[in-house]
This record gives sequence, C-alpha cells and structure tokens, in this order.
Amino acid sequence: MTEWRVMVVEDDRMVARLHCRFVAGMSGFTVVGIATTAAQAEQMIAAQRPDLVLLDLGLPDDSGIGLLRRLRAGGSTTEAIVVTAATSTQVVRATVHLGVVDYLVKPFDRERLRQSLALFRRRMAMLSPTSLAQDEVDRICSDGPNARRWLPRDLAEGRLLEVQHALRSFGAPATAVDVAGAVGVSRVTARRYLEYLVTIGRARVSVMPDGPGRPSKTYRSDVLAGVGT
Repeated sequence: MTEWRVMVVEDDRMVARLHCRFVAGMSGFTVVGIATTAAQAEQMIAAQRPDLVLLDLGLPDDSGIGLLRRLRAGGSTTEAIVVTAATSTQVVRATVHLGVVDYLVKPFDRERLRQSLALFRRRMAMLSPTSLAQDEVDRICSDGPNARRWLPRDLAEGRLLEVQHALRSFGAPATAVDVAGAVGVSRVTARRYLEYLVTIGRARVSVMPDGPGRPSKTYRSDVLAGVGT
C-alpha cells in the first residue's frame, strides 16, 4: 500500500482542519473524513474503513476511549493515534491497553505529529510480510505503545532515570516515600514519576491495605525493560 487513509476525530472543527491540512501534506497519507462525535466516528469508520484515526479523547457524546473499546470489541483493525490534553495515568494506561500507535499531548508541534505518522507508516511496513523473524518482531515491539516515545511536560528525562535507578537499587517493593528519600525529591514528585514508569511498563505497582483511609502503594522495577536501555 502506498497511501494510507486517515480519519480525523475531533470536535473542534478548526483544530480538525489543521490536522487535515498537515496529514494531506505528508506523502503517503490522505484524509477520508472528519467526525466530531464518537457516534459519527463509529458510523464513518464502519463505512469507510480508514487505516488510521487521529483521535481526540474529549468528544461531546462519549470519550474516545469508549469509542476505541467498541472498535476493538467489534474486530476493527483501524489503528489510532491519540491527540488529547489528558495526561492522567489512568487515561494513558487505558489507551496503552487498547493498542494505540502513539499518544500526543496537546498542544504539540507539527514535527511531533509528523513523527507519529512516520511511526505508523514504519510499523505498517514492517507488518506487511506474511511471516516475521524474531528480530523483526523485536523491532515492531520496541515501537509499540509501551515504548517511551514521549514524556509529559511536568517530568524530566534526567529525573526519570534517577527514579528508576533508585527503584532498582531497593531490590524489593518500595513506597513513594522510600524513592523520594533516595532521590531527594518530595513524595508527590516521586509518585508522579513512579506512576509514569508503571504506565509505560517499566515498573509494577501493588496496593496494600493500610487500615482505615487510603491503601498504600508499593512499586517494583520491571527488570525486563529498563529506561535508557
């Protein structure tokens, strides 16, 4: 395939038009429509079968996550790049579980969207053979939704490495307070980084009952995939 069909799902028509102009200007992509609600998007995707949707999560009638779940439950193979202002761990994790190609946090620049579209095109090219060798599977998985391709604006690369190295050094489940003390940051800051590591699959979290009130969380490094490796 030399041209990928893209649908824009965005309730802000001006933003949708900007996305369309950019996508249409990239070689190998064509825009097949704009949907402004989840219901409209679901109907258009069923009728037009686009290869990719640029999906805003804050739709007026339903969340984009709800739309994605219905598409996956119905067997749709349409890929998705999320474009949203939402940065909560729960939202990011939900989209990761639904297999999105990429997650763009608004506002983002044109270069970042170009990278996402290039990522989609590269992945689809690698999936075109009828069978794959192990090294080819490895390359596809390294580009998957668990790969760390973006970092929320309130997190820093260097601090992220420090937090993960500290978590690894414990060799056992640790709390945000433990990690905060090891790195020299506040408990709230340590928790933000730890939750991000959980989201991208670099750490695991366990919830432990701790009497009345909030249960405590402990974190453990996922030794199978480390930041910076």
